[in-house]
Amino acid sequence: MRTANTATRLTDVLRKVLNIFVSGIRAKLALFTGSLITLTILILSFTTVRQQTAILTESYEKQAAISKRYISLLVIELNNIAHNLVKIEEFRQQIAEQKKALKVYQTQKVVQQDKQVNLGLFKTNLFGALGSKKVRYRVDTFYSKYLNESELRSLENRIRQQMAVYTGTALSNAQWQSLQRIARSIVDTPEPAKLIKLRANLDSKLAAILIPAKRKVIEDAGLEQKLFRIQTFPVTDLEGQDRLEPSFDTNLLGKAGPLSELTSTPELDANLRLVYTRLVEAPQREITSDAINLQWQGLELQTLYSPLFQRPNSTFWARTLLEPGKSSNAAKRLMQQDAEIAARIAEIAQQLKARLKILKELKPPRPPYTDHDFVALYKKYTALVAERAAAIDAAFPPGNDPEITDLRAEAWRTLRDSAWEDSILLRYRNDETEIERYNKVAKDRDAMRRRWAELRKWVASARSETAPPALKRLYSQGQIARSRSEAEAILWDLDSKPMFSDGQPTLAAGILQDNLTGIMRTLVDRTEGVALVNTNRNKVVISAIVIGLISILLAVYISGVVVQKIKRIIRSAEEVGRGNLAVEFEHGGNDEFGTLTVALNSMVSGLNEREKIKGILGSMIDPVVVTEAMKDLAALKRGSEKEITAFFSDIASFSNISEKLTSPELASLLNEYLSAMTIILKKYDGVLDKYIGDAIVGIFNSPVDVEDHAYKAVMASIEMQAKLVELRKEWKAQNRYIPEAQNMKFRIGLNTGLAKVGFMGTDALASYTMMGDTVNLAARLEAAGKDYGVSIMATDAVYAQIKDRIFTRRLDVVRVKGKTTPVTLYQIICPKGQEPALIADFAKRYEQGLDAYLQRSWDSAIGFFKEAQRLRNAADKSSEQLIQRCEAYKASPPPPDWDGVYTRTTK
Repeated sequence: MRTANTATRLTDVLRKVLNIFVSGIRAKLALFTGSLITLTILILSFTTVRQQTAILTESYEKQAAISKRYISLLVIELNNIAHNLVKIEEFRQQIAEQKKALKVYQTQKVVQQDKQVNLGLFKTNLFGALGSKKVRYRVDTFYSKYLNESELRSLENRIRQQMAVYTGTALSNAQWQSLQRIARSIVDTPEPAKLIKLRANLDSKLAAILIPAKRKVIEDAGLEQKLFRIQTFPVTDLEGQDRLEPSFDTNLLGKAGPLSELTSTPELDANLRLVYTRLVEAPQREITSDAINLQWQGLELQTLYSPLFQRPNSTFWARTLLEPGKSSNAAKRLMQQDAEIAARIAEIAQQLKARLKILKELKPPRPPYTDHDFVALYKKYTALVAERAAAIDAAFPPGNDPEITDLRAEAWRTLRDSAWEDSILLRYRNDETEIERYNKVAKDRDAMRRRWAELRKWVASARSETAPPALKRLYSQGQIARSRSEAEAILWDLDSKPMFSDGQPTLAAGILQDNLTGIMRTLVDRTEGVALVNTNRNKVVISAIVIGLISILLAVYISGVVVQKIKRIIRSAEEVGRGNLAVEFEHGGNDEFGTLTVALNSMVSGLNEREKIKGILGSMIDPVVVTEAMKDLAALKRGSEKEITAFFSDIASFSNISEKLTSPELASLLNEYLSAMTIILKKYDGVLDKYIGDAIVGIFNSPVDVEDHAYKAVMASIEMQAKLVELRKEWKAQNRYIPEAQNMKFRIGLNTGLAKVGFMGTDALASYTMMGDTVNLAARLEAAGKDYGVSIMATDAVYAQIKDRIFTRRLDVVRVKGKTTPVTLYQIICPKGQEPALIADFAKRYEQGLDAYLQRSWDSAIGFFKEAQRLRNAADKSSEQLIQRCEAYKASPPPPDWDGVYTRTTK
C-alpha cells in the first residue's frame, strides 16, 4: 500500500514537472532561452575551432614556407639541368639530321687543281709536268648552316661545371655517361609510357647526385621532416595514367618520422591529378584551397599544393598580366589595337614564309638578306612591332622613375620578348634575382632590353643562321640553342597572337601553361595540433550543454512569474473579445507589463468610442464605406478611377403622391420603400451612395471589388421591381396610403464604365460618391424611362456583360444631350428562360420594327411596331414614340447621311 502511494506521489510530481516544461509559454520561453544560449556558445565554439584549424594550417604553411621556397628553386634547377641534358642530346641528333637535310641547299664548286705525286716525305706536281684535273666539292650556303659541334661541346662543359658547383666536386665520367645514356634514350623513345619512366629515372639520378650536397642547407632552413614531407611531381607524370612517382622527395635527405613511410594512395593521386587539371585550365589560380585532409594509420594529415614554373622571367610577366584588375578605357583601346596589329603581323609572317620557300628553291638558293622583297616585308614587320610599342606607350606612358612602378604596363611591353628569349635560350642556371634587378635597376633593365633588341636585329637581318659572336657575348649564363630560322618561327608565333581575346589575357595564360613544369605537394602531420583543437572543442561543447541546462531552469522560474501576469491579461482580453467593453485590465506594475495594461485600457476606451462612431456613421453612410474608411481613409480621400456600374432609381410622379400624404404618412412610406430597396441593393453587393428624396443612388464595384458587378446590378433591379409589386399588394390589402401610392411605379437607370470614386467635398465635410460621364448617363437613363414607358433601362455597356443571362428588349439608339457618341438602350425584363412567350414575341416584333426604322423602311417599321402592341394587348410608349418618328420622317425624310441615331434634346 505504501509503495503504491509513493508511486502515485512520484507520478504526480513528474506530471507537474512535465506540465511545467510542456504547457504554455513557460516551456517555450525556457527552451528558447536555453537553446539560444547553447546555440550561441556552440556557434562561437565551432567558429573558434574553424579559426584555430585555419591558424593551424597557416602556421604549418609559414613553418614550411622557407624550405618550400628553397626546394622549389632546387627542383626547378634540377629540372633545368635535366632539360639541358635532354636538349644536348636533341641538338646532337638535330645537328646530324640537319646536316643531311640541309645538304640540298649546298652548292657545288669546281676548281682546276694540279695533279701531284707522293714522294714519301712530300707531294709534288713535277713543275706541272703531270697536268691538272677538275675537283668538285660542296660549299655551304646561307640555308645549309646550322649549330655546330663546338657549341654543343661548350654547352656540355658548362652543364658539367654547373653540377660540380652544386655537388662541390666534379662528376665522374661514369656518372656523366650514365646521365647521357638516359637523356639519349628519352630523345630516341616515342612511347609515352616508357618516356615517363625514363624521365623519372633521369630525375631520380640527378636528385641522388645533387640533393645530398644540399641536405644541410635544407635542414638549416628549418624543415622538420617529422612534420613535413615535400614531394614534387613533373607535368609528364601527371599527364600519364600510371602510378605517380615524385621527381623529388625529402626522403632523399633521410627518413624521419611516420610520414616517411607513407606511400602514394589512390586518394592522394586522384586529388593531385585533379589539382593539375584545374591548374592547366587556369594556370593563374590559387591551389591552396584544393588541400585535402585524410587519416592514415591514426595520423591526421593534410596536403598542401603549390605550382612549379620554369622560365622565371616569362612566368613573372605572365602572372602579372593574369592578376585580376579593372581595365581602363585606354587599356581596352590598346587591346583592340594590339589584336589588329597581331592580325597584320600574322599576314606578313605568312608572306615571309612563302618568300623564304621560293628563295630556298632557287638554284643556287638565294640568301634572304639579298632579296629585295624579303627585306621590304621585314621592314613592314619591324614597323608594325614599333607601332605596337608606340600604342603601348600611349596607353601606359613610361615614367622617369628609376624603378618600374606599373608592373602590368611593363608586362605589356616585355611578355612577348621575355617568352621568346626563354624559348630559344638554354640557361646554364636560373637566376631568380634577374626580374627583381630588371624592375629596380635601370642598368640591368637596359641590358636585358638590349639583348631583346639584338635578338630581333639578328632575326630581321637574316644574315646568319647561327647567332653572331656579339650576340653570344650578351649571354654569360646561357647559350642560344636555336638557329635563326627556328627562333624566327617562334617569334612570328608570339607576335601574331593578341595579348587579349574577348577581354581575357589568353597569351599570358598560354605562356604560363607552357612554363608549368610540375606541382609541389607538402604532406603535413597535424595530429598533435588537431588533437589539441578537438580537446578544446569538446570542453566548449560540454560547457555549452551545462550552461544551457542551467539557463533552462532559470528561465522556467522567471517565466513562472511572467506567465501569471500574462494569464490575467489573457482573461481580460478574452472578455473584450466576447464584446464586453466594460472590462478594465488590472495594473501590471511599473515594468513593461504595467505599460501594457495601461495601453490595453486605452485600447478598450478607444474601442468604445469607435463603436459609438461606427454606429452613428453606419446609420448615415453605407457600412462598407465605413469599414474601408477605417482601413485606409487616406486612399478613399485620394480617390481613384475604376470600372463601376452606376445605379439610379426614382419613383414616378412622386411629387403628386407626396402632396397628398401627411408628413407621418410620407415618412412611413419612404422608410418602408427605401428600406426594402436598400436591403436588395446590399444583397447584391451594391453600396448606397445617397438618398435624394425618393431617389436611390447606388455603386457596384467600389470601394470594394465586386465580381460580375453589372450582372449583380441588373439582378438587384429585377428583384426591386418584384419587391415593389409585393409592397403594393400589401398596401392595398391593408388599405394603407392613398391609391396613387398603392399603384406607384419606379424607374431605374444602369450604366457600366469608368468613373471617379472616393470621398468628395471639403476637408470639413465630404461624402463617398461617384462622378463622370458613366454616372451622368445612368442618371439620364432613369429619366428617359418615362419617355419609353419602361421601368429598368440599361446601356449597351451593361448589355454586353449580361446578354447571355438576362432577357432584354433593344429600345433605341440615341445620342444624349451634350454628347456625340451614340448609345444603344435596352429594357431589362427578366432572367433568360423566365420570359413569357407573349413578351418574347412582343420584344421580337419591336426589335424587327427598330431594325426597319434604322434602314429607313418607315411603313415596314410602323407595321412591326403596331404588331408588337397588338401582341402585348396594350399600348407601348416606346412603339408609339417610334411610330411618330416614322410618320415624321415619311413626311420629311432625314438627310442622306442619317445614321439612325436619335438625338435627345432633354436630360
